[in-house]
Amino acid sequence: MARSAPIQAIIGEDTYLAERALERVLDAAIGEDRQEALRVFYGDESRWEEVVSAARTGSLFVSRRAVVVRRADQLKGEEEAMTDYAASPAPDVTLVLLASKPDRRRNPWKRLAAAATVHDASPKKGRALRSHVEEELRARGLRLDASAFEDLLGEVGQDLRRLMGEVDKLEAWAGDRKEIKAEDVGAVLGRGLGQPLYRLSDAFGGRETPAALELVERLLGDGEEGLRILSALHRSVRQVRGALAMREAKAPRAEIGAKLLPPHMQFKLDALVEASRRWTEADVRRALSVLGGADRRMKRGADAATTLVAAIVESCGAGPTSPRPGR
Repeated sequence: MARSAPIQAIIGEDTYLAERALERVLDAAIGEDRQEALRVFYGDESRWEEVVSAARTGSLFVSRRAVVVRRADQLKGEEEAMTDYAASPAPDVTLVLLASKPDRRRNPWKRLAAAATVHDASPKKGRALRSHVEEELRARGLRLDASAFEDLLGEVGQDLRRLMGEVDKLEAWAGDRKEIKAEDVGAVLGRGLGQPLYRLSDAFGGRETPAALELVERLLGDGEEGLRILSALHRSVRQVRGALAMREAKAPRAEIGAKLLPPHMQFKLDALVEASRRWTEADVRRALSVLGGADRRMKRGADAATTLVAAIVESCGAGPTSPRPGR
């Protein structure tokens, strides 16, 4: 592997991406035998001049060295020492600075950003997150079918470290199989995914009547309580109503996501906005009224399956089945 550039900066808050980048840099810089070749500092316990001194001090035992500074955005001390070093780095050392949020407008970070190879460890979200996970799966020769991917994201959210940890488990579970299905995800992540209420919410919010009815049948067959299913339908309609109102008020998409979705579910923003195009305010009011009636009947002992099927058909069976034009 080609040797690393003299100064490397790994910048961003995603610790999984930062550690992966660090491992690649160290492999290129000093290889696997690191006992004498690696020195580590912590920015909240060290000063710039200490780091520079360590980088400039040679070794009698190894020809290639690496100096790693974790939490480097917390370093204090003589910043000029680092700007001078950036202009003339030691030839036998790879200096690696890991920082979450350095101020790159000011020295020494301004100078370092120009002199260093910079690795982006910013958290990935939405499509970028999905693309990253898909690339990791391809590198392993694995494939998650669409349902399995949605189940995985729906359960774990956008924490990349957790996602890749679950992918490790799924790879071990699948053994020689290269395609992972929704049943595999449910088995590995637990029974909760055997009862995908969130998938029912998505289908109902999108007015996808056949899919919603199929999921209700599956949920009831798995032993899910009828009133809990009804609660998921209520929540879906309220969420769609919020997106509809904010979209018509011309709120920015990011504001819609921040208001209506928790941080780990922001990847569902596009689907929520598109679902809101399938409803009018009158449709939403009718659905809430229908669901309210279903709630009263079920609490009086009505059959859950019959009541839920009727409520879904009446709420979203009559109405648009494709998105309405608009923003």
